[in-house]
Amino acid sequence: MDSITDSIMQEISSDDIQKVMDSTLKGQSFDFSEYIGNIINGQSPFSFEEAGKYILEGIRDNIVQEKNIYIYLVIIALMGALIANFSKLLQGKKVAETAFYMVYMLFFSILAVSFTQLCNVASETLENVFDFIKIFSTAYFTCIAFTNGSMAGSVFYEFTLVMMSVTSYVVIKFALPAVQFYFFLRIASQISEEDVFSRLAKLIKDIVSTGLKTMFGIIMGVNVVQGLIVPVAAEAKNSIIVKMGSSIPGIGNTIGSVASTVLCAGKLVKNAVGIAGIIVVIIICVIPLVKLVAGKFVYQIISAFIQPVSDKRIVNCLDAVTDAVKMQIYAVGTGCMMFVISIALISAMTT
Repeated sequence: MDSITDSIMQEISSDDIQKVMDSTLKGQSFDFSEYIGNIINGQSPFSFEEAGKYILEGIRDNIVQEKNIYIYLVIIALMGALIANFSKLLQGKKVAETAFYMVYMLFFSILAVSFTQLCNVASETLENVFDFIKIFSTAYFTCIAFTNGSMAGSVFYEFTLVMMSVTSYVVIKFALPAVQFYFFLRIASQISEEDVFSRLAKLIKDIVSTGLKTMFGIIMGVNVVQGLIVPVAAEAKNSIIVKMGSSIPGIGNTIGSVASTVLCAGKLVKNAVGIAGIIVVIIICVIPLVKLVAGKFVYQIISAFIQPVSDKRIVNCLDAVTDAVKMQIYAVGTGCMMFVISIALISAMTT
């Protein structure tokens, strides 16, 4: 069995996969071929201790990198509250409004810089996932073609390419820009004391949420349906081949045993490659998602801290960026989980 799995592994080119991983997982060492070998040998593919350290490092790095921006936001919000209150006491409403707009524009500028950085994190994460899946699909569906026939491999491969195109368009080209537009609408609504763009912002939020849910449901539904149909035909074909070989007088039993062993080894390699792919997608996504979640909670903490003393429009700005980051988390999580679930479903249904 070991020699058969080694032969199958040699047919799978993982060099391109390793190059993509090295460029994506900067500073993280991950040998894809070695990882597959460890899974085949029965070693645990996941360490909770290492995962915990990895996540804590991500939280710490995010706080260290963004701490100056967070401090500036708190200081500007407090200074704005003091200036506005003194202006009301001394000169009246016009001076207070002028002081507020000055503070507000400075506050908005810093907040926009911070939010743009989080937008870049979200888009880069999805692009890294797509780059990996594009290369990974070739090796993974080669394994499926080996164990379930070329028809199954080509059908799943073509569906994955379609899924990548749809996901890239919906999430990167539509959802993330819509989230940015939503954020700026919410910010613009706070310039005036009257509520101007809240309805439009809510409409955009609902469209993004509905679009992501619809995309996820359709792709998962098609994935399940083809996963129920295609492997059955491939399994019937493999069964016929094994039975035909077993029916040959004299050497039939030997041929049948060898064929069954080869198919079992191929399925073992296929499942190991699938598990390794799932782990890599999770590794690519986990730190960016942790950064987004950490940023969201920091904004919430700042909002709760300054609410008693600051202008409500400043607090509403922080609520707006919190909601926008939450939408980004949802978009990135949907895109990543769709590939994870798809690989898991394909692995389970082609076993």
